[in-house]
Amino acid sequence: MSASRVAALGTGAARPAAGASGARRPVVAPTLPRQPLSATTNRPATVGRTPSGMTAKGKTAAAVGGVRRVPSAGAPRPRQSDVSAAARTPRSGGPDSRSRQGRMTAFESQLSSLQEMLDLERQKTTALLSQERAERTRQNEMVRAELEEELSEKFKIAKEAVSQRQASVTQEQLDEITFKHTRERRLLEDDLDRERQTVSALKASLGQQSTAQLTMESTNVALRTQLGAQADELEAKNASIARLESEVAQLRLSTSTLEEELRGAETLRRKLHNEVQELRGNIRVFARVRPALPREASAGLATLRFPDPREAAQIELLAAGESATGTATMRNHGFRFDRVFRPEATQADVFDEVSHLTQSVLDGYNTCIFAYGQTGSGKTHSLEGGSNLSLSVGADPSNDAEAGLIPRAVQMLWNTAESLQDKGWRYDFEGQMLEIYNEGINDLLGKDNIDSGKHEIKHEKGRTFVSDTVVAPLDSPARVFALLAKAKSRRQVAATLMNERSSRSHSVFILRVRGSNATTMESCDATLSLVDLAGSERLSNSGSGTDPTRLKEAQCINKSLSSLADVIAALGAAKSGGHVPYRNSTLTWLLKNSLGGNSKTLMLLALSPMAEHLSESLCSLRFASKVNSTVIGTARKVKGGDTSA
Repeated sequence: MSASRVAALGTGAARPAAGASGARRPVVAPTLPRQPLSATTNRPATVGRTPSGMTAKGKTAAAVGGVRRVPSAGAPRPRQSDVSAAARTPRSGGPDSRSRQGRMTAFESQLSSLQEMLDLERQKTTALLSQERAERTRQNEMVRAELEEELSEKFKIAKEAVSQRQASVTQEQLDEITFKHTRERRLLEDDLDRERQTVSALKASLGQQSTAQLTMESTNVALRTQLGAQADELEAKNASIARLESEVAQLRLSTSTLEEELRGAETLRRKLHNEVQELRGNIRVFARVRPALPREASAGLATLRFPDPREAAQIELLAAGESATGTATMRNHGFRFDRVFRPEATQADVFDEVSHLTQSVLDGYNTCIFAYGQTGSGKTHSLEGGSNLSLSVGADPSNDAEAGLIPRAVQMLWNTAESLQDKGWRYDFEGQMLEIYNEGINDLLGKDNIDSGKHEIKHEKGRTFVSDTVVAPLDSPARVFALLAKAKSRRQVAATLMNERSSRSHSVFILRVRGSNATTMESCDATLSLVDLAGSERLSNSGSGTDPTRLKEAQCINKSLSSLADVIAALGAAKSGGHVPYRNSTLTWLLKNSLGGNSKTLMLLALSPMAEHLSESLCSLRFASKVNSTVIGTARKVKGGDTSA
């Protein structure tokens, strides 16, 4: 191997790194540049002669260097330009066609010669290339063997150098390296501990998640089971709902039919109820004997008997009298009424008999209930109730034994009106409270305690109107009770010999009821008049003769009561077209539409059980008997918009 090639190989050897130990590092053998081979193509190589001075060694070197000239094996190859020129040169002599044919023949002959020369040159070139490849492979093998030997020697030398360099490393460097290694190890151990803790936490979390997953799976199974049960239950309920809906549809149809029948039954009930009331009489008289008060037990009681306790329609009173010869004797006075209440009868017992008339108001019939009797006989107690009665908001008078006819009737009207809503009826209520004192009218619901205004009574289209008086709309029983309490505190009262707190005026409570039924197209408009008459005692018994004011009051009271008797008597005789003297008193003129033949009237006679009141009781019984024997005709229903008087 030449020195230049060895030097080139030496420069390609790997050098040991500076500062490395004495151990030798492996040397990377250099890659020798390969000589480019001559391209073998179909194009003919340049034909020429080999220079005469080149030896076999020169040929080898030229082959190794990659540059080689192909020697010419025969005559020189003609140029393409010459061939083309020869092809284009026409032959002289003969016609043009022959000349061209001859030229073509010569040209083809030249092409065949050239093709043979080209094939010969290609064969020679292929043989030379094969020979050159074999020579180059042998030389490469020799060079590779030499390089491997040199690399092995240099590797040994480098290894010895590395060993020597490693031996030269000082102890300080070794300690530094050990310290760095220890620190890195400690850091790595810390990282490892943290990772272990993280792994432990992840394992614990994974355990919890696994437990939670198991719990959720069991819960899911339970919920699916429950859902299935609920789905079955829902299906059963849907079937039940469908069945119930079918039943509801049938019930609605049946209810509609029953409501229609019920409306017809209600109309029939009203008709039958009115017929029953007519059979009983459109003017009826009830007598009630109040019980004796504790302070009256020593004063002596009158002899009262009730012969027919089952029928409860008769009362007998034993009183002193004179025979035809003038001899004093005891006579038994008997009276018969529609109903007689004994002293032990309660407020509820009285209202049970009166409630039928109260029902007639909702059916469209004017109704009048007036209490008649001497002072202290219990008229106000029967109508309004005891002095200890307190009707608070929401209270039910039927639960209070002291409640009188007025609060019980009001409560019944509201309850019945609400029950009739299912039958299509809607009712509106309004009321007014008037007092007749000395033939004048005092509005007890007005602003002033003493009403000094002049009020005029008018009758239009079957209705009674009092000018300049308060007519209050009533939306609940509590509202009615509040108005009654206000009116009671303003009523004119005075002391007489008959009673320490005697009513010296007539009290009239008028409740107007208007109803309509959108289904049956029926309507009604009626009034309920509840009258608490003043005491009916005679002047000599009341002690009013010595007091001009009391005298005038007694005279006005007796005049109005006398006019009431005259009106009732005239109504009984009015069938023949007789005149009814309603205008004789303010009381009868006010009650014209409530006393006439188109209304239902009840007289509640209040009697005292005391012997000292025996004469007054007889007078009251005779007056009530006269009223009871009067027939005032048939009541007629008042419809909304009725124009009859």
